[in-house]
Formats: sequence, C-alpha cells, structure tokens
Amino acid sequence: MSSAVRGAYRNTAQRAIILEEVENAEGHLTAGEIFERVKQRYPSIAYGTVYRTLHLLAEHDLIQELTFADQASRFDKRTDRHDHVHCTACGALVDVNVEVSTSCEAVAAEQSGWKIMRHHTLFEGVCPDCLAQLEANQ
Repeated sequence: MSSAVRGAYRNTAQRAIILEEVENAEGHLTAGEIFERVKQRYPSIAYGTVYRTLHLLAEHDLIQELTFADQASRFDKRTDRHDHVHCTACGALVDVNVEVSTSCEAVAAEQSGWKIMRHHTLFEGVCPDCLAQLEANQ
C-alpha cells in the first residue's frame, strides 16, 4: 500500500490482511467469502470488521465494489475501468475489456444532468458451462 493511501486512514494488520485476500483472489469474492479466508489467518476477526473494511478500501479506490440489485456485492482487485460478464444461472462473474466510446459518458451526463465520475458495463448471460448443461437437459 502506498504511503499516500496509507495516510488516508489508519492501516491495521486486519485491514492489510483483508486487502491482501482481495488482491490474491482469483475472481470476485463476496464479503462472506473474504471473511472465511481472512478468518483462517486471523481467527478473532469479526464479520463486521471485514464488511466495514471492504467498504473503506473501496471508498479509497484500493478495490472496487460491484453491486447486483438484490444479490451480495462482489469485490474486485481491479480498479481500472473495465467491464464484467455475469452468468444469470450460476452467478459467475468475469472481467472483460470492451472498448467503449468516451461519448457514452457525455450522453449519460447530458440525459441525467449528473456529473459522471466513472462507469462500467455489466453484460448478463449464460456462461459456457451452464449453457452446455442447459443444452444437455433439453
């Protein structure tokens, strides 16, 4: 963690472990999944501490929180602008790099009156594994 970011809030051993788990994850974990991983290394940690820390890390742009309506948020180590594909059958979530015209932010700002700070696109569909299973069951 850079000293500029470290100065923005008090860095603790717990926060460092939580950030490390997100950074080392192969995929986009929920707070519950991160809690289970952190608890193996830091048995006395509380779920609330993990939950609050994840939001703090996202607030400081060290990780990205991805929210999906009524589903649990997922946390992404990538904070650069990128998009995601979400399987509506199994919940899998993967990164994709889709070139998007910069004019889309201007259009969104114009139509909404908002100052757009950032955006990402979510594509929803069925992953290859679920699609194969659906086709096999037909």
